[in-house]
Order: sequence, then C-alpha cells, then structure tokens
Amino acid sequence: MAAAVAVVLAAACAPQRTPPPDAVFAQAQDALRRGDTSAALTRTVEALHRLGPSDDSHSAWRLRLLHAEILITRRELTNAGAVLERNIPDLPRLSAIRARKRYLDARLALSSNDLARAIEISGEARTLAADDPDLQVDADLVEGQAYLLQRDWPPADAALNRGLAGAAARGDAYKRLLCLNNLGMCRLLRGHYDEALVYFEQALRLTETEKSAAYDLVLSNAGICYSRLGQFDLALSTQQRAVAAQKARGPSSALVVALGSLGNTYGLRGNPNDALPYLNEAFTVAERAGLKNDAAVWAVNLAAAYALLGRWDDAERFNERSREATASTDTVRRVYSDMNAADIAVGRGDIRRARGLFERALAAANGVAAIEWTTHTGLAEIAVRERQPALAARHFEAALSTVEKTRSDLLKVDYKLSFLTQLIDFYRSYVDALVTQGREDRALEVAESSRGRVLAERLRVDTPIRPNVAALRRVARASNTVLLSYWLAPRRSFLWIVSGTGVRRIELPPATEIEAAVQDYRAMLANAVVNPLAGRDTPGDRLFRMLVAPADIPQRAAVVIVPDGALYGLNFETLPVDGPRRHYWIEDAEIQIAPSLSMLAMPPRDRSLETRLLLIGNPSPRTPEFPALRYAPAEMNAIVGHFRQEDVTVFGGAAATPASYRDSPLDRFSMVHFTAHATANMESPLESAVVLSGPDTGYKLYARDVADKPLRADLVTVSACRSAGERTYSGEGLVGFAWAFLHAGARRVIAGLWDVDDRSTARVMDELYAGLQAGQAPARALREAKLALIREGGQPAGPYYWGPFQIFTTVP
Repeated sequence: MAAAVAVVLAAACAPQRTPPPDAVFAQAQDALRRGDTSAALTRTVEALHRLGPSDDSHSAWRLRLLHAEILITRRELTNAGAVLERNIPDLPRLSAIRARKRYLDARLALSSNDLARAIEISGEARTLAADDPDLQVDADLVEGQAYLLQRDWPPADAALNRGLAGAAARGDAYKRLLCLNNLGMCRLLRGHYDEALVYFEQALRLTETEKSAAYDLVLSNAGICYSRLGQFDLALSTQQRAVAAQKARGPSSALVVALGSLGNTYGLRGNPNDALPYLNEAFTVAERAGLKNDAAVWAVNLAAAYALLGRWDDAERFNERSREATASTDTVRRVYSDMNAADIAVGRGDIRRARGLFERALAAANGVAAIEWTTHTGLAEIAVRERQPALAARHFEAALSTVEKTRSDLLKVDYKLSFLTQLIDFYRSYVDALVTQGREDRALEVAESSRGRVLAERLRVDTPIRPNVAALRRVARASNTVLLSYWLAPRRSFLWIVSGTGVRRIELPPATEIEAAVQDYRAMLANAVVNPLAGRDTPGDRLFRMLVAPADIPQRAAVVIVPDGALYGLNFETLPVDGPRRHYWIEDAEIQIAPSLSMLAMPPRDRSLETRLLLIGNPSPRTPEFPALRYAPAEMNAIVGHFRQEDVTVFGGAAATPASYRDSPLDRFSMVHFTAHATANMESPLESAVVLSGPDTGYKLYARDVADKPLRADLVTVSACRSAGERTYSGEGLVGFAWAFLHAGARRVIAGLWDVDDRSTARVMDELYAGLQAGQAPARALREAKLALIREGGQPAGPYYWGPFQIFTTVP
C-alpha cells in the first residue's frame, strides 16, 4: 500500500508537459470557432511567450497569424495591425505563411471598412495561395464579404460560390457554413428572404458545426427571414435558440444581433411590448461593448417599437441616437430613420413634416419592397387625413402592386401562405379608407384582392389581381346564388352581400367581439349533449343576429360565403334562427364556403370525366392514438353500394396506404373519398396528415404531398376529424386538407371542422352519395344528408353530429 501512495505522489510532483505549438494552434482555433475568443487568445499568447519573439519556425508564425486573426475577430484592429506589421523572413519554407498574412491583411481592411482594399488584397492572397486550396477558400470569403458590403451582388455571389465549391471539395463543413451564410446574406439584404433561406437552411443542416459561433449566427439570420415571411412561430423558436447559445458565450456582436432580431420578430408579430426588453438589451450590450455601429442599428429598431406604442418622446430619443451614430454612407439605415421620424411626426400631428420624410424615404428606397410599400402606405394615410382621395388611391395602389408582386415571387407555398400575415393591416387601412370615401365596390375589390392568391396561382388561371364587382354580380345572377364576403378588422368589420341585382355593405362589430362569440359557440358545440335550440340568446343566436340577419337573405337561397379570421372555424349552418319555431339556418339556406369571390368568377375548367370513385379508408389501427374506426367498414360498404362495381377503386385495410393515393391515376377520378383518422398541425398546416396504413415511417398522407399532386376531381371528401384544418392565414383562410385538395385542382372538398362521430358520419356519407347518384349537386346532397339526421330527431339531430362537415368550393 505504501508503494502505491509513493507512485501517486511522484506523479503529482512531476512537471507538466508543455503542449507542442501545433497542438496549441488546433486548440486555439477550435476555441475561436466556438466563439470563445478569450480562451483562444490566452492559449496563443502563452504559447508565443514560451517560443520567444526570435523564433522564426513555421509553427511560431502560424501562431502569430492566428493571434492576429483572433484580435481581428475581437475588433481589436490596432493591435491586430501591430502583429501583422512584423516582417516575415523571405524563406521558401514560409511562403504559405506570407500568403496567409496577405489574407489577414485583407481581413483587417474588411473589418476597417476599407472594402476596395480588402478586395484587392484578397485577390493577391488567392494568387499567392495557388498551392493552398484551404487559403483560397478563405480569400474567396473575404472577397465575397467585401463585395457584399458594397452591395455589388454578382461578384459577391461569384466569390462566395467559388469558396463554397472549394470548401465542399475539401470536406470542410465549417467553411461551407461560412460561405452559405454569406450567400444567404446577399439575398437577405435585398429583402429576398425566401431565397436567403435556401442557403441558411442548407447551412443549418451542417450539424457537425453546431458548436460554432457561426452556426448560431446562421440561426439568427434564418430567424430574421422566417419573421419577414410571417412564419412567426418558427422565427421565435429559431431565434430563442440563437439567443441562448450566444448568451452562453458572453457579450459580442453576435449576441447583439440575436437579441435584436428576436425583439424585431415580436414587433412584426404585433407585440411591441414583448419586443422592447430584447431590443433594449441588444442596444445596451452593444453600447457597453463599444459596438457603436451595432448600437445605432438597434437604436433605430427601438425607435420603431416605441412609435408603435405611441411613446413619441422615447421613439424620438432613440431615433436621434441612431442618426448621430450612422455614417453618411449608410443610406439604408438613414431611410429607416426617416420612416421612424415620419411616424413620430404623424403621431404628433406634424403632417407636413411627415409627408416630406416619407417622400424622402421613398425616393431612397432603391427597389427595397418593404420600404416602398411602407412609405406608400404612410403617404396614402396622410392623403386620407387631408381628404385627398385621388392621391390616397394612387399611393395605396402603388403599395398594393408591390405587396402582390412580392408575394407572387416567393419560392415556397409555405412562405406565400404566411407572407400576408404581417401585411393584412395594410389591406385593412385601404379598405377602411375606401369605405369612408363611399367607394363601396372598390373596397370589396381590394378586400377580395387579398384572398385566394396562392390557390389561383397554383391553378394557373388568369384571375384578375383585383376582382371586378361587375363580374361578381354576373356570377351571382348566373348561378342564382347570394355571395357573402366578410371582412374582420379591429375598429369595424364589414359584410358585402353580392346578388344578381346589386352589392350592399353592412357594418359589423369589431373583430374581437365577433371572435369572442365564435369561441363561445364553438365551445358549446363541442359538447355532444348540448342542444343550441333549447335556450334563448345563446352565442349562436348572437352570431346569427350579428352576421346573418342584417343580410336579409331569402328563404331557400343558395349561399356562398367567404369567411374571414375566426369565421373560418364557424359552420354557419349550425346557427339558430329564432322565431315561432326555432331551427338551424341550414333549413333556410344551402351554404358553401369559398376561399375568395374572385375564384368563383374563374373560367370553368374542363372536367369531362365519367363518374368514377377512388375510395381509401378503414386503415389498420395504430393503437392507442389511432384506434380502429368501428363504423368505417359500414361507411365504405354503403358508399360502394351507390356505384357500379367497375366505377369504384377501393383501397381498404392494410392496402389503404399513402402510396395507394399517390400512385393512383388521379386524373381519371371524378370523386375521391377518405375514411380515416386525421391529424391537424397548427404550427405547420401543410404537415397535417390523413392517418393510413403502412410502416412507422410512412403511414401518413401529408397535406403538402396532396397539394403537389394534380387531380381533376369534382368532389373530394375527407371523412375524418378536423380535416379542414385548424390554422387560418390572412388571405388564404383555413389551411389543411380542404385547402390542399383545392390547391391540387379539386373543385369542391368536404372536410371536418371538429371531431366527428363515426357512427353518425357513416349515415351522413351514405345519404350524401345516394343524393349524388340521384343527380343532386354536392352542396344540395350534403345539405339533404344533414337534414335527414335533423328530421329524425334525438341526439344525432344536434349540430355536434352533422355540423363538422362543411363544403369548400371554387365554383358557385
């Protein structure tokens, strides 16, 4: 035992081995990439001290240049310059060192904002590094960043793509990340947020770089893009990850960006009070760290948040601080400062000054869409206040054109869906101004121009960007249908009634009052034993009095409704109608839901299909979440019984897989029917799914897949819970399977708004197909199927049982 203790003591007293310079270099470089510049600096300085100033070995010079690189990263530019001033001996073994020094000279020029010199020197470094592909990537990065900061996009792209190819060839994930981030920034700075995300999302898939500070910077940048595209939930989760990671590293420019960007997302989502803590922290961290330029950036954003809250003194204080710190060459920040100052002037009633500032900002917009539509809107609202309707219309129309072109040019359906979320207030301002001016028809046209654009583009139809009221009247007259278009807004809401004889507008309560009543009525309908007809003055009664009674719709009318906001979650058929005999509105009207009135005016698409049905359902159970549907076999058998055997293609049980739908010749079926469970995805509606049979990795048919697979069906029925969707987007409405099938080309879709009872559903579907085979139109057949349950009485006569299913249409 004593001998063992002696060995331990001897080991404890032994001198510590000094790590070799190359090992120190690797450790310090790793710390630098992780953002721990203090540890990187300490290791490098200690190693250089041990080597001494006279050491001219390759390893010593590598450490000296790394020392300079760390100082540049820490923005200690004077100290970095002093390190780089030291002459490197003209020895062949140090030729690679001289090339790297030239690259760092370019980095120093870039950090000093001497962009022309950075470009020149990076080219020299690239030439010197002819035999060093790793250094060539570094030089390409500097050159690309310098062109980026000059906003000279083609050469920036060329240099960064060259660097990206070099990094990929070497298998260097970290430098691929840097190149992708900068390529994304080339798009972000031009407001091309969807294009930028292509690069940022590629970078974020390089998970081996997750521990680097650069990875967290990409997270922040991706979050900025998500927020500008209206993808606020995704933006917040992404940016919160970035803030947490950057805070763990301590104060830095990257932390400032992460904090400020998160604050801006809250502001764009309409929560300026939630934005202020993050924006204030970003500003404070930047000031304390001596990051004057960063502080100026977040001062201008703080000013915008305070302006949204009407805190004009605070807004002006931060706006002025930003102006003082902004270089005369930074035209973009000066434009945003002018826009803030204009908002402040409007708030204080100085309209003349506000107009001048908006006009100056518009003149300097330089093609940035967000600046153009914001300044045009500001000028339009000033013209409204000064009772200049013609001028207001010109500016609103200019803003409208910019918004619509920007949305149309977006790459992904997801972004097109969410984009309008942050801009719907613009449409509300324009509609409200037109109503105030008495331009009722134009107000309806503008409201409708915000709707159904993604569907119209997908269907490749030449619908007018701004629907014509005369055309809508022709649709109503030709189809003998009453068209109802709802428009919910914070101050006052509207309902337009379009018939063959004219257009009327009715003013409705503010959106919050309507939303509260819808929520109360939805909660009431969720209880299967509640009878909405049993009482008086229920939430349903209040909704009928608010939304339907003023329209004075004739008995037995065919009605097509374009809802808005919370109204997409309401089945109007279920509303109680008071009188000598209380009843549901379904008894008085045949109701369909449309994404927009303008889609009803589309030229009819050639169908010319024989009656053929694709029936998929009764999949294998996946307990406990998705148990067997007890009445699914009966539903499917009843449906099949209404068709000739040769006209039906059935996939049931284990054969009811996603592939059975995807691989079917969809252009041959006039009807498609699903009997299954479904899941609604609130955060990403196109990830909603019909639950079918198959392996654990492939038993869901996603709405995204459905939307991308063209079909020509006259009717698609999704006999499943919540298949219509649970998330509403401004402009496109409720997005789920109903939207996805319309997007794919279906003319009509029947889908569920809430959980369905599979026994009553089987009866409704049997009656529906009996009516269809008897020659009834889908809306009439579905209505008659529901009325059959109501007439039988008893518990299934309640709307809980027949009310979930609603018909969505693109034809009157």
